Amino acid sequence: MNIGFVGLGAMGQVISHRLIAEGYQLTVWNRSRDKAEALIREGARWADSPADVARESDIVFSMVTDGSASRSVICGRGGLLEGAHQRLTIVDAASIDPEISIEIAEQARSKGVAMLDAPVSGGPKVAAEGRLGIMVGGPKEAFQTCEPILKKLGSMVLYVGDSGKGTTLKLIANLVMGVAIQATAESLVLATKAGIDPQLVVDITSLPGTGPQTGAMTTRGPRMINHHFVPAHFSANNMLKDLTGALKLGEKYGVSLPAVSVAREMLRAVKAQDNGEIDSSAVVTVLEVMANIPVRAFSKAS
Repeated sequence: MNIGFVGLGAMGQVISHRLIAEGYQLTVWNRSRDKAEALIREGARWADSPADVARESDIVFSMVTDGSASRSVICGRGGLLEGAHQRLTIVDAASIDPEISIEIAEQARSKGVAMLDAPVSGGPKVAAEGRLGIMVGGPKEAFQTCEPILKKLGSMVLYVGDSGKGTTLKLIANLVMGVAIQATAESLVLATKAGIDPQLVVDITSLPGTGPQTGAMTTRGPRMINHHFVPAHFSANNMLKDLTGALKLGEKYGVSLPAVSVAREMLRAVKAQDNGEIDSSAVVTVLEVMANIPVRAFSKAS
């Protein structure tokens, strides 16, 4: 089976390397070819457009930044649907608005192409180990066709339902992470003001089996303490986008999400400081200013 991959950001590159390692013939495209060079050396084929990727592939993964980018590479000029053929399935792994997923899926269906929305949970390290969480919406038959490949990439592959359900679940999952990151930042700033070493907060709330244990504290707490906000992790801009999407879901279904609203506004403050591209754990810097903690320099580089 020939696989295509469109969008070679940090996650796209790692997943593409894993697909090659699993023995799949891979055809790739990215706006800048330099991000594909390592994959080409491993045996991937380069295509000059997403449409050319589609022509060469049975299944094409798309993993770009937002809904507008997904529309462009799938439905736009030179997009995947221009290369549509009878056996093609598109798997859009972008974390986007569910309504956009549904819209794109309808356009694909009009071309006789099945599309799955299949956003992932987990960063590059998790992806390299094949331990992603993958949430899938779309036609059940298309999911069953793609499931063996998805299981090479994720330790948990969940079929959620119709088109848009995968992206809906992703927004709900990131709601939990966004609020947990905000709570982590608040606890560390409070400890600092109270004269307690914030590392002790990380230690006690990372103890397995205890009530306060959270992944956000374990992974983001040390970044906050060290002011190390590497852009390769989940950015403030991306978390802001997803929490905004979660609030739209709340409006749609009549559910109040007050904690999400607060977490979203703190991320908006990070973006307003021109730091939207760094890790979302940078919300701690906003709280430190509010608490009159002396401003410290922080790292944006790995």
